[in-house]
Amino acid sequence: MQYVACLRVGQNDIKALINLEPERRDVFTPLLDMRGDDDRHLQTFLATWTDHPFFLDVSRVRKDVGEDFIGGNDLHNASDAFENKQQFFLNTQQSNNNIIPVISWTDDDPQRDVIQLALSAERNFNQIAIRVFCPEKPTSASWARLLSILDSLNLPNFAHVVLDFGATSPASTAAGSEFNHSLKQLNVYNLQSVVLLSTSFPIDKPASNTSRSSACYDVAWQSNIDRNGINPSPTYGDYAATNPTAPMEYIPGMPVLPFGCYYTPTEWWQRRKGGNKEFANYIEIAQEVRSLPGYHGDDFCWATREYSRIVATSTGYGNNGTWNGYRINQHICAMILSITDDANEEFDELDFDDLI
Repeated sequence: MQYVACLRVGQNDIKALINLEPERRDVFTPLLDMRGDDDRHLQTFLATWTDHPFFLDVSRVRKDVGEDFIGGNDLHNASDAFENKQQFFLNTQQSNNNIIPVISWTDDDPQRDVIQLALSAERNFNQIAIRVFCPEKPTSASWARLLSILDSLNLPNFAHVVLDFGATSPASTAAGSEFNHSLKQLNVYNLQSVVLLSTSFPIDKPASNTSRSSACYDVAWQSNIDRNGINPSPTYGDYAATNPTAPMEYIPGMPVLPFGCYYTPTEWWQRRKGGNKEFANYIEIAQEVRSLPGYHGDDFCWATREYSRIVATSTGYGNNGTWNGYRINQHICAMILSITDDANEEFDELDFDDLI
């Protein structure tokens, strides 16, 4: 596992994942945040992602928590060691045994129930993950809870720790920093992995009929952490060209403007073209993508093959949701290439100043 991307469970997010080739799945592990009114998109994923591990959590995004699946199944109810969430994980395991359940919490959740959830997951699954939300840094309560969970596990070496910084990053990652000290605290547990998660994907979009480039800062800060004396070395993670802090509420009557995006290290090219629901503009956006200096080629991934097909046929160009899936798929594939290409040194030698 060399790369983790966190995605909310949705139709086009899942399409982006299930269209990843086996060799890419070998080095990539998705972290799914369950959401929606039902589990049909999750079931599509489970039936298709059959040979590789995946992390599964339950979303805590406010909009998601209000949807039918989480609310109807009361998945964040802490009673009886999160009994409902335990059952959700077990039900998922029946469909796909590659699940790695994720233990996460808010600081208001009862400590005993969180630890008991972790112990139950350890008994029932080959591996578990523990996710700590870190707005710049974890709260003292969350960090203490993480250590309490790890101390309670029979075999912490079968656990993964996910440090989720959301749309932030640590104040400093240098040797001797608070972040560096925290990572070294985890050495004693001989963990399966320590995953860093963050997103710098813009929460807004360019104006209609304009384009822009936006820097991806996640690579910069994560590649520059001091790794000396840290074991295991942290794994890169992001939100695959999505941002859970962005406004998600659709207001009836709001214009839906065609929007395309393409990742070339270390920035996203973004394009808006046309007016409300003028989706035929995606034909021209696809051609513009294919003309970018950093374009990887038509055969690079599912998304680029779709761009090529759209230009060639002028049909089946989809809508904004379709292109969200393309954006996610292409970002994941480009990031995998950056991480795994031994000849590519940009992932190891980035500085924030290079992105300005």
